[in-house]
Amino acid sequence: MRILIIEDDALFGEILQTFLDEKGCNTLIAESIASAKVHLKASVFDFVLLDNHLPDGDGINFIPFIKDLGYLLPLMMITGEDNQIVMSDAFDKGADDFLIKPISVDLLWKKIERCRGLYDKEANLERQTKRLEKLVNQQEQEEQLARYVYEHVAATLAGETECVDTYIQSSSSFNGDVFICETAPNGNRFVILADATGHGLAAAISILPLVATIRAMIRKGLSLAHIVHEANKKLHVELPDDKFVALIGVEVNFHHQSIHLFNGGMPDVLAIKSDKSIESYVSTSMALGILDPEDFDPAIKTIDTGPINNLFFFSDGLIEQPNLLGDPFGMDRLMTILQNYDYKEPIKSRVVNEFTVFNEMQELLDDLSMCDLQVRKLMDKHLYDERKENIIDHGRIVANIEIEGGLVANADIVGCLDSVMRNVDMVGDLRQRAFTVFAELISNGLDHGILDLDSNLKNDFAGFAEYLQLKEERLENVPENANLGMKFVFTPSTNEIEFEITDSGKGYDMNKVDDINDEKLSGRGIELINKLCTNVEVFAPGNKTKVNLKRDY
Repeated sequence: MRILIIEDDALFGEILQTFLDEKGCNTLIAESIASAKVHLKASVFDFVLLDNHLPDGDGINFIPFIKDLGYLLPLMMITGEDNQIVMSDAFDKGADDFLIKPISVDLLWKKIERCRGLYDKEANLERQTKRLEKLVNQQEQEEQLARYVYEHVAATLAGETECVDTYIQSSSSFNGDVFICETAPNGNRFVILADATGHGLAAAISILPLVATIRAMIRKGLSLAHIVHEANKKLHVELPDDKFVALIGVEVNFHHQSIHLFNGGMPDVLAIKSDKSIESYVSTSMALGILDPEDFDPAIKTIDTGPINNLFFFSDGLIEQPNLLGDPFGMDRLMTILQNYDYKEPIKSRVVNEFTVFNEMQELLDDLSMCDLQVRKLMDKHLYDERKENIIDHGRIVANIEIEGGLVANADIVGCLDSVMRNVDMVGDLRQRAFTVFAELISNGLDHGILDLDSNLKNDFAGFAEYLQLKEERLENVPENANLGMKFVFTPSTNEIEFEITDSGKGYDMNKVDDINDEKLSGRGIELINKLCTNVEVFAPGNKTKVNLKRDY
């Protein structure tokens, strides 16, 4: 990795260069902006470390020049100036990360690796897009395009695949099955298998509008029920009447040690328990895109992770494939394989081997996909990772945010707060609980305060659709005097968060708002806030709330 260090402190620059060289990097030092320009114009770099106060200007004002070089170049500011305004300005100008001197070189390296990795993934996706644009009108390369897009791109996009063992095989050039593996900002892990009607190009086209929508909603921190409801709404509008998408959605909640499960039009989901028994979870909902949003019921099932070792699910292409005699592989055959499973090889490998022998290398009649979600291993790993977190034991951060007018409807406030928590290296479990609480309080302040929406509408599915429609309409007409104010205080030494939110609405009594539990549409409620917080105060007339959170050891 070629790294340009822009630093006028010769000793500090030499320390950075020695450390990075030991990591196998090729480094250059520029002691001024003018010198840095010469290096940047002469060659290409993979990373830039930038000081702020330089002999010929402020590094923060040099960021736009670096970002306009014409290629993706991650940049981290390293400065001794502990100023929140400077930090915010740096991010606005395009900085990717920020460290305050004195620094830990080990932390620096981890941040460089993470940041460079994200840029490499983005560059890879850009190369893939350009390649697809080049191939799309070349019929003779259709098969190569199909394999590239539908078998590899989805796997590349999966942000968290550890403990998630997947297998996918196309029955033709194009694949109508897709996996999505993502971690939400609150720490919940999503694993989704979608299977479009039929196979080939028609099925692939049905999947395309779904993937980006689901990934975006996961990154916004929405619950599984909300995601499924919105996906059904989108597909109902965009797909022809004879097309639909069957889907299995799994949301692993580490904090509650539970799984939220949606099965819409797919074969049974099989839970393999520690006592070797197997429990089946049948489809309890229609496939996506068939029913009107008002009639669609996600029917989310909540399962305790305690007794489960593995969660195995698959598309119907597995059990419906016939052998040379015309006999289908079938659910009974699969159950026998799983009941006799001895853990000497991965479950996926055992099933694939048995299927290959059964099928005798015949062509597939439908796309085949399967997933082994290693629940026990995933839960244990999460607990271990939480114990490894380094705790920051000094300092304090205070952030005041006030948003007015139409920006109330468009600003990603929760994402902003999550970014603050990430950049102070807050421990995972506290950050995850805080994200959930912030999202609920901000949603309450916006929906029930500024937009004056009635939460009772969400008590049934028709009402939920009406609630979303009213919200969209009112978000387009937010008054100029609308105001949402927040105060965030984090004290690392005690691992405590204080959060206060005030909205310009007429106020409401949170204690009288009907709670919506995890199995219903919204997935979160006031009762959850009370459980996650050590203290909750609502001030009259009900448009100001103050909460306290503390890490559980």
